[in-house]
Amino acid sequence: MLYGKFTIITNFVILLLQLQIILNQRRIVVILGSTGSIGVNALKIAKQFGMQIEALVCGNNISLLNNQIEQFSPRFIGISSDKYLSKLQARDCEVFVGSKEICNMIHKCQSKHILNSVIGFAGLPFSLETLKLNKKLILANKESLVIAGALIDNVIQKTQEINQIKPLDSLDSKLDKLDEVPNLKATSYSIFPVDSEHFSLWYLLHSNPNQTKPDKLIITASGGALRDMPIHKIKHASLQDVLKHPTWSMGQKITIDSATFVNKLYEIIESYWLFNTTDIDAIIERSSLVHALVEYPNGIISALLSPNDMRIPLAYSMNLEKAKKRFDMQTLKLQDFARICFQEIDINRYPLWAYKDALLATPQLGIVLNAGNEILQNLFLEGKIAFGAFSEVLAQILEHFMKQYLSIKRLEDILELHKEAGKLAYFLLKTNNINKTC
Repeated sequence: MLYGKFTIITNFVILLLQLQIILNQRRIVVILGSTGSIGVNALKIAKQFGMQIEALVCGNNISLLNNQIEQFSPRFIGISSDKYLSKLQARDCEVFVGSKEICNMIHKCQSKHILNSVIGFAGLPFSLETLKLNKKLILANKESLVIAGALIDNVIQKTQEINQIKPLDSLDSKLDKLDEVPNLKATSYSIFPVDSEHFSLWYLLHSNPNQTKPDKLIITASGGALRDMPIHKIKHASLQDVLKHPTWSMGQKITIDSATFVNKLYEIIESYWLFNTTDIDAIIERSSLVHALVEYPNGIISALLSPNDMRIPLAYSMNLEKAKKRFDMQTLKLQDFARICFQEIDINRYPLWAYKDALLATPQLGIVLNAGNEILQNLFLEGKIAFGAFSEVLAQILEHFMKQYLSIKRLEDILELHKEAGKLAYFLLKTNNINKTC
């Protein structure tokens, strides 16, 4: 009898210790792209929630990274190139340089939660590595799904098969179940989207789990910095004009994408992969207080309204239970609702929006859209092309590849198509004589 009681007590103590270990692990996070706007806001949430930062990765803002190292004392540091090593104040951190080494760092990290907010194509390897390791990907890197949605879907399925993942398989998976999202063709607890639009769709769908299947998912757009500029002047808009976003404070590249509407095309493709539907649309909401809507067959439309603050989706992704409670965040007041203003998307102002249905029909076109867009962005930031080049060149690139059969089965296929589309972008810029006067 005594032995039986001792066994029960021992097992209970072991269970409590296991639970404590798991809870401690869940308070550890890795932040890739820590010096960008998403990374900086994620660190604010981590500090507020008392989370431990295991690793930080940045591109070239070494000064800010040094400050973050001093404040958060991570175990690991990743930087994009060895040319920044001389400026890095690593303290006692182990340093990883370049994409391949950063992937090794992700493998070495104990944390099961990896925030990827690296900008552009460069973030894709980190998303793939995270998912191959069966860790949760907190995704702020749009290009991962835009470029490689099918590949990521396949990686998740294979990883779950290898690990024989079943719902509620263990105490750890019970905790993970709290964060389950209806994403990537019903695969569970693999990706948590932190774009305000996709987070809002996730929130709305989870708020009504027994609701009828929706007819349509709708994401909102601010309209970008040029939404009120006379249409005939848009093609000559300056960088200064384009970066004056009316409602959000974001990095340069995403602010440019907002003005060209490429950002919204990216989000349409992401929604396709996250929620497994082509019934996706967008509408301009000028206040950026309404982030997404879900339309049901019975005529009901649910919407998510919140302050335009990325810390809200980041908080939910990093600690769901704490995010559900009141935390240090401004709230909306009733009078704020008067600012809400919807309007249709004008193709004359945003000509690239005309390709929304083509991208949903052939999501692989996201690869060529991204390839051309990254080249044009760099040239526009350098002052070498006019703003009008975006709609002109990207439309021609999409038209060219819409006529081809795109077979994408491996990462090598993505890289090859991305390279081919980049070459076409340069060719079009040269042959069409598109420059500052376009």
